Order: sequence, then structure tokens, then C-alpha cells
Amino acid sequence: MRINRLDLTRYGKFTDGVINFGPRPADGPDLHIIYGPNEAGKSTTFDAILDLIFGIPSSSKYGFLHPYPTMRIGANMHVGGLDHEFVRIKRPQNSLLDDEERTLPDALVRADLGGIDRDAFTTMFSLDDETLEKGGEGILASKGDLGQLLFSASAGLSGLGRQLVAIRGEADSFYRYRARSGVLGDLKAKLQELKQQREALDLQASDHHKLVEERDRMGRLYEEAVGDRAATHKRINEIRRILQVLLPMNRLAGLKESLRLMEVVPEPPESWREELSTLRTKEIEHRVKLQAVLRSIGSIEEEATEIKPDPVALRLASSMDELAELKARFLTAEKDIPKLSARAADLSVESILLQLGRSGEASPTRLVLDAATVGTLRELIGSRSGVDAQRAAAAHEVAKAERALSAGCDEALEANSPLSSQRVRAFELLAATVKAVPRSDEEIPLRSLARRRDAASLTLSGALARLLPWRGTVVDLSLMAGPSPIRLEDWKNAFRQSEEKVRTSRADLDRIEPEVRRLESEIAAVREQAGEIDEASISASRGLRESAWTTHRQTMDAASADAFEAAMRADDHLGSKRLLHAAEISKLNQLLLRRASTASDVQSAEEHHRRALGELDRIRSEVADVVRELAPGARLDRSHPAELEDWLSKRDEALKAKEGLASIEQEIADVRDRVDRSRLVLMNAMTTAGLSFHRDADIAALLSVADEALDAHGAALGRVQEMERLRKERLERQRALDDAERDVAAWNSQWAAVCETCWLGELASVPGPSAANEILAALEKLASAIETKEGLTDRVQKMEKDRAAFEAMVLELCQKLGIAPDRSLSELAQAVVDKVTDAGLNKQRREKLDGELDGKRKEHHDLKLAQELLDAQAQQMIAFFGVVDLKDVNARMDLAARRRELVNSICELENEIVQSVGARDLSEVEVMAVSADRTELEAELAGLTPLLQDQDKRCSEIFHARSKSQDSLDAVGGDSKVAEIEERRRTTLLEIEDGAKRYMELRAGVVAADHGLKLYRDRHRSGMMSRASAAFRTISRGAYREVAAQPGKDGEILIAVSTSGGSKAAHELSKGARFQLYLALRVAGYHELVGNHAPIPFIADDIMETFDDFRAEEAFRLFSEMARHGQVIYLTHHRHLIDIARNVAPSARLHDLEALTSTGRIDVVAAE
Repeated sequence: MRINRLDLTRYGKFTDGVINFGPRPADGPDLHIIYGPNEAGKSTTFDAILDLIFGIPSSSKYGFLHPYPTMRIGANMHVGGLDHEFVRIKRPQNSLLDDEERTLPDALVRADLGGIDRDAFTTMFSLDDETLEKGGEGILASKGDLGQLLFSASAGLSGLGRQLVAIRGEADSFYRYRARSGVLGDLKAKLQELKQQREALDLQASDHHKLVEERDRMGRLYEEAVGDRAATHKRINEIRRILQVLLPMNRLAGLKESLRLMEVVPEPPESWREELSTLRTKEIEHRVKLQAVLRSIGSIEEEATEIKPDPVALRLASSMDELAELKARFLTAEKDIPKLSARAADLSVESILLQLGRSGEASPTRLVLDAATVGTLRELIGSRSGVDAQRAAAAHEVAKAERALSAGCDEALEANSPLSSQRVRAFELLAATVKAVPRSDEEIPLRSLARRRDAASLTLSGALARLLPWRGTVVDLSLMAGPSPIRLEDWKNAFRQSEEKVRTSRADLDRIEPEVRRLESEIAAVREQAGEIDEASISASRGLRESAWTTHRQTMDAASADAFEAAMRADDHLGSKRLLHAAEISKLNQLLLRRASTASDVQSAEEHHRRALGELDRIRSEVADVVRELAPGARLDRSHPAELEDWLSKRDEALKAKEGLASIEQEIADVRDRVDRSRLVLMNAMTTAGLSFHRDADIAALLSVADEALDAHGAALGRVQEMERLRKERLERQRALDDAERDVAAWNSQWAAVCETCWLGELASVPGPSAANEILAALEKLASAIETKEGLTDRVQKMEKDRAAFEAMVLELCQKLGIAPDRSLSELAQAVVDKVTDAGLNKQRREKLDGELDGKRKEHHDLKLAQELLDAQAQQMIAFFGVVDLKDVNARMDLAARRRELVNSICELENEIVQSVGARDLSEVEVMAVSADRTELEAELAGLTPLLQDQDKRCSEIFHARSKSQDSLDAVGGDSKVAEIEERRRTTLLEIEDGAKRYMELRAGVVAADHGLKLYRDRHRSGMMSRASAAFRTISRGAYREVAAQPGKDGEILIAVSTSGGSKAAHELSKGARFQLYLALRVAGYHELVGNHAPIPFIADDIMETFDDFRAEEAFRLFSEMARHGQVIYLTHHRHLIDIARNVAPSARLHDLEALTSTGRIDVVAAE
């Protein structure tokens, strides 16, 4: 996985931000430094990468600028061998899209993670101060997500630990020591329960017959008791129904009597009651409304007759707008004509002509100059000051240059030091040599190399010491020809397999031999119980009998007869004994077969054990031979392949230490040669330059003499160059003065030509720039005065015309409207407007009254129609009841309602009585009520109630006894019940046997898997520990030699071993050293993972806060090495770390977040 480009489209403080990481370098580390000051967005970028891969959480702290629905991150990533465009938005599901907004599965962007979740990625590959420290010791102990990630996922065993826990839980669910529950305990309890059930069912036949008779007797008694109780209960219910119906029947008779006495009226429709109320209300409402409408019609007609129309004024209404416009112009003219006439009279051009010296000018307009002439004059006036200033400055600079040149010539004469070209070249060679040679004898690098040589020598000595008891030189180690790695690996595999076979065969023997001894003990016990009744004894006895019979037939004497009788009796005795102990004989035969089979297994296991031991001895012998060939006289005891491999790895370490020491010594020799060569080159250059020096001086003294000579030569050369510069400068200043003089002459010529084109040339002398400037100002006043006077005259004439037009229109309108012209024009105009306005208002008022009158007449007509309809409806009701008015109709409707309610009550009561008694109709109930005597019925009910209670109690007792008898018989269940229980018991025993076998298999498998995983973890932890030690040694610049682990109270703890041999636990280190240790573990884990998986980006956010510059440099060195396998991104706000990264990895790429904030995009920038 690699991030080629990160798009911070809408995320946190970023809007349309892009960080372009560029393609992966072809031959350099893929290391990126993202720099930005505080609040520049480093943490936002850090979290954006996580949210891009694993999704934006439901509650994000980066939604303060862009709301959740608009948040968006994008990237171009190399995943699964291909480049993909991904977009992540804020959404609970389906939040991963492609560049065309199509939904993508999250598994696509996480294809190279190998099942790593967000927490594991944060802990391992995305580090800050918190995640760097968290879980450091858990890596080594395989605890936590990071430990499982390193030791399980790296071997392709992801999830194996969880499977082992599930298997162990399955085994514990069957049986766990001192546990109160479990499958085995449940099965044992089930066996005990079945045993108790079998004992309870083991009854005699006589007892079973008694139980059957008792059950039948109780059945007959129960049927009789139930019959008696049913009869009693039926009679009680009849009495209660009769008593319940007596009171409702009396109430029913009263209701019927009330109905008979009530007057009979016709039944009106149901809707009439509501219609009657509405009818009476509307009748009153319509009558009031008719009276109000009639009054309104009379008032409107009276008001309309008082309005008189004016047709003449109405026709003149269209002229009012024109009159208003002319009136406004008239008023303006009345006000402005006197003012404008006064201003025109005040304007005079004579004073301006006097200023110009042209008081007698007949046509002042001739004096006004055109715009082009005025522009040219003003341009020349403005440029005159610049021309004069340029000429004065040029003259000043010429004088200044002449003074400087004179002083320089005096100094050159005093110095009197000529410089030849050969001397200049010699000093140039000397300067280049001084710049090239080192400024010192490199004593500091030599001291550093000497310390490194001493440390390498100590390392070599330690490596040789770890090879004991072998003693020899490094040359001897180099000449050793050890076994090939393939052969060594074959030995290890064969040795491991043989050891496994030895353990397996030994375990088989430990398991089978006790079984053989147990079988022999059981066989002896059975024989002791039943005697010699096995098949061999029977065959021997039968053989003796047949032999005695054969002898008797041959001899036919008393002795042979007695012998045959004794043999036959012994054989018959053995046969009868065999019949008596048939079960024991069968068991004995089975035991003998099992012992034979087990004995065969023992022999096979012993043979396998011997073969495995022989194979181990063979491998040990081969390894021992190789060891003797490697070091004949070293007395090495390395017959185990793993021990030989360990010794060979220590040998390789010693050889590496030897190579390191040789490399340092070569560096020391190179430094000394370089110093000698530089000194010789410097002495030759000084000799060529003619300098005197001591031949035995060191390079620092020689450089001092050379620097002084170079300074003196530089000063002399500078004086010569300064004189040449002053001569060139004087010539340039003189040329500038000549140019300024020519500019002044050209200006005078152009000025005279412009004045000749206008009346200024008519003057006795051409005016200068100042005089011309005043003349132009006066000419501007003259032109303005002439233009203003002409404009005022024109305005007064137009206002006079407006006043005359207004007067004519007002007089014409007054004549048409009959208004006497005895007032001012303004008053007459206002009278015309008022008369026309009144005529318009009267017209509008008359039209409005006519409309209101039509509406009221229509309303009167509608009310009359509605009143006729109401009268017709009222007349229908009055005729129906045969009364006089609506008041009587209301009384009749109330009477009809009461009669209807009474009839409904009678019907409901009759239905209730019939339903409560359960009769067919009311007549049957009436017969029952007439023949009933309430007193006798109550007395009979009082006697039957306690009798029913006694019968209930007797039924319950008899039913209980019958149920108990039936349960006893059901529990016995016949002859098959015991067989079923026995079958269930045997089934339970088989379940216990199968469960026990499964339990043993699971336990053995878990133990074997745990042992294998422990070996694998220890082996891989050793490899990772070596990498971690090397990384920690690099970061600490040799202050700590290695990282180790030792058992502690709660598991293994990390130990940092210093170069001096001291050790500290991880929690005892300073914060900076502890962070460096945990970073070394992460680096080792990263190399462990990229060796088995596709590379994954490694991201760190300012984890070097506690590192000094030297250790930060070494950390970047480790990052550079990691970046050769995968992408490494480091975010920081410390600018000095950029310089450190440049020194370590010149090809590292720098990204500045400040540029992203200003431009919205960061392209790849090389660190150099």
C-alpha cells in the first residue's frame, strides 16, 4: 500500500487541499517530511489518513468548518499492485467511493493490510507520543493487538489464538477441575436419576393388581359423585333464575301501565326536532334583516339625489397635468429671472483684459487659446524644471568625479606596487588551494575514529570470547569452512522430527505399559475367581481325557479304567465349572485378546523409540564430525544442530566485528594520507606565489601565512581596480553633462516656436515660463466669463416664454369654467384645479352609491325568497300535528319523544328478562313467574348451597385418590419401562465415553499447539530482538548495546543493556530513552512484517520531541532504511529536523503545510 496523493477536499480546516507525494522513487528511500507550524493542520493530516482507510467515525472532531454531510477526503493509492482513486465521505455505510461517485467495498482499500483493524494500524503504523509508548512491552510478550500482529499475523496464523481459546472453552465445558457445572457432571446426575427411577419401578405383580383394582374403584366412585353434584347444581341454577326474574317482571308491568295512560300522537321524522329549532331561529333573523335592508335602501336613494354632476369640469380633467407642469415652470421663472438678470449684468471681461495687457481688445474671444496650444505650453513649463535640475546635477557629478580621481592618483603613487599578470595567476592558484585543503589536520575525526576503533576492538574481543571453548585467531575463523545453510537446516529438521518421534514413542509407551499391567492384574483376578477355565486349560483337560480313553481301549484293565474315569471326571468338573462361570470366561477371553493387542503395541512403540534414538545419535555423530573438522583441537561440544547454528552465528558476528575494525583502521589511514597530500599541495602553491614559510610548519600555520599574503594581494588588486573604476566614472559623468546642455538648448528652441503660433508672439519679447503660466491662468478666467454670460442670457429668454404660456392657458380654462379673472395667476390656476377635482369626486361618490343601492335591492329580494321557504316548512309541521303554531308543534314533538323512549325501555327489559332466564319467549317467563313462590324457593336454595359444597369436596377427594392410583400405574408402565430406562442409562454411558475421548483429544491438541506456538514465538522473538537491539544501538549512538528480556512478576519485562555492561528496566529509563526503545521495537516489528506482507505506510507525528539532535539524526537514518521497503511519512513543526533529515537522506521529499494553506496544493519538493 502506498499513498500517491492525499486530497483534503473538505476536512477540518482544509478546503480543496492536495498533498502530492509523487511516484515511488526508483532507487532511493520513499521518505516524506511534512512540515507545518502549530495549528497548520499536521494532526488533521495525520487523522485524515486513518479516516480515509478505515472511515470517518460517527462523532468526528473535524466537522467544525464543514458540516458532517459535506466532509470529504480523497486519495490516489497503490493497493493490490494497482493505482486506485478513492473518495471517503461522512456516512454510516457505503462511505467509500471511486472518482465517479460509485460505491466501493472497504475491503478494496484495505486489501494490503492483511486483516489489520484500525486499532492495530494506529498502534503499529500510525504513531504519536501516546501510541508510541503504549504496548511497548506487550510486543515482546505477545500481548495486546500489537503482539498478536507481530507473532501471529506474520506467520499467517491470524486468529489462531482465538481458535485455541475456543477449543479450550469447548473442553472446559465438558469437564473442568473443581467446577460445579459441566457436561460430564450433568451426565453423571442423569445416571443417578435413571437409577432412582429404575428402583422406583421395580414392583411385584400382586402390587400391580392391587393398584389396578384401586384405580377402577376410585373411577366408579368419582362418576357417582360427579352425577350427584351435577343434579344439585342444576336445581340451584333454576331457583336462582326464577328469583332473578320476579323483580324485573314487576317493573315491566309498571312501564306498560304508564304507556297505556299516555296520549297517542303521530310519530314525526327524526330530523324535525333539530329543524324546528333552526326554523324558529331563522324566522326571527330574516324578519330583522328585511327591516334593516329597507332602511338602507331609503338612505342611499336620498343621498344620491343630493349629488349634481359638472360635465365641463370633467372634460377638462385631462388638461390638469399640463397645467401643473406649466405652473411649476411659471413659479421657477418668477423666482429665477431677476437673479439671472442680475448675475449677467455683474459679469465683465474688462478686468481680465486689463490683466492680460490687452484692454483695448475688440474681440476678447480671439485671445482664448486652443487646447493643443495650452497643452504644449503647460508641458514645456513642467519639463523646464527637470531640464535645469538635470544640468545642475550633471555638473555637480563631474566635479565630484574629478576630485575622487585626483585623490586616487595620489594614493596609487604612494603605494607604488605594480601587479604583473604572472603574480596575479600565482595568487589565484594559492587562493584555490587554500579553499580546497582542510582548515585543520583533522584531529577531531581521527580521535573519533580512534574511539570507534577501540569500541570495534572490544566488540571483536567480546565476539571471540563468546566462541569459547574454541580458541584461535580471527584468521582461523576466516579459514573455517562450515556446513552449508541447507545442510544445517536439514539437520535441524531431521533432529526436530527425531526428537518429536522420541517424545511420541515415549508417550505411547507411558500410555500403553500401564494398560498392559492393568490387563495382567485383571486376568489374574479373574483366574483367581474362576480358576483355570480358559481355553488352554479346557483343551489340555480334553486332551488328557482322550489320551486316557485311548489307553483304556488298548489295555481294557482296571488301572486304565480308573485313569480314564479320573480324567473324565476332571474334564466334566472343568466343563461344569466353565458353564457356571461363563461370564467370567468371556471376560477372561476378552482380556487376553486385549493384552495380546496391547503387547503388540508396546513392541511397536519400543521399536519406534529405538529407531528415533538411533536417528538422533546419527545426527549428533554427523554434527560432532563437522565440529571436529571445524576446530580439531578446540574441544567443542556442539553435537546439537541448534547449538552448532548458534556457534556459527556467533562466528559470523566475530567476522563482522573483524571487518568493522579493519574498515575503521582503513579510514584512519585514509584521513592521514589526505592531510599529508593537502599540506604538500599548499606548500607548492605558496612557493609559486613567492611566499616565505617554515618547511616543518603544520597545515594550520601554513594556512595562516597564506591567508595574510592573500589579504595583502587582495588589497593591492583592489586599489588598481578602484583607479580604473574612477576613470570610467569621470568619462560617464562628462557625457551626462554634455547631454544636459543639449536638452536645455532644445527646450528653448521649442518654446519660441510654440509662442510664434499664437498672439504671444505679437508681444515685444517672448514671455518666460513663469509669465506664461500667469497668462494661461488669466485666459482660463476669460473663457469662463464669456461662456457664463451667454448661458445666463439664454436661460432668461426661455423662462419668459414659459411664463407667457402659463398665463394664456389659465385664462382659457377660467373662461370655460366660468371663473372670473379677478385674481392673480396662481390663485386662478388653483381655483381651476379645485373645481375639476370636486367634479371628479362627485362622480366617484355617485357611482359608489349606485352600486350600493343595487346590492341592497338584491339582498332584499333574496331575504324575501328565504322567508317564503321558511313559512312553507312551518306550515308542513303545523298541518302534520293539527295545531295552530310552532309552539304547539314543539310540545307535540316532546310528547312523541317521551312515548318512544318508554316503548324502547319496555322492549329492552323484555329482552333482558328472556335472556337471563333462558326462555324461548316472554310468555314462558310469565307462566314461570305466576306459578313461583318466592319464600319456598329461597328456603330450598338455602338447603342446596351447603350440599353442593360438600359434593364439591367429595369429588375433589375422590379425583385426587383416582389420579394418584393412575400415576402409580403410569409410573410402572409395564415390563418395557425398565428396559427403556436401562437403554437410556447405556446411552448416557456411551455419551460419557465419547465426551471423555473428545476431551482428551482437545486437551492434547491444545497443549501441542500451545507448545508449538511458544517455540515459534520464542524463535521469532529472538530474531525481532536482534533487530530491535541493532535499532536501539543505532538510535542511542552506541550508548546501549542491546535489548533483552527477562521473566518478571507479571510476565517478561524489557531490559536495556548499556555499552558499559549495566542494565535498566524499560520503566527506569528516561522518557527520551524509553521512547527511543519503543521506536526501536516498532522498527523491528515493521521489518518483521514487510518481510511477509506487502509494504504498508509508516506514519509518525512529532515523536522526536524528547530526542536530541544526534539521536534524531539516527532515528531518521532508521526511517530512511524503512523507506526502502515502504512509504514513511513524518510530520513535524520543528524546522531544524528538516536539516537533519537532509543530511541523512538527501532524496527525502519535503511538503510545507503553509503552502497548502495559501495555494491549496503541495507538490513534491526534494529536501535538497
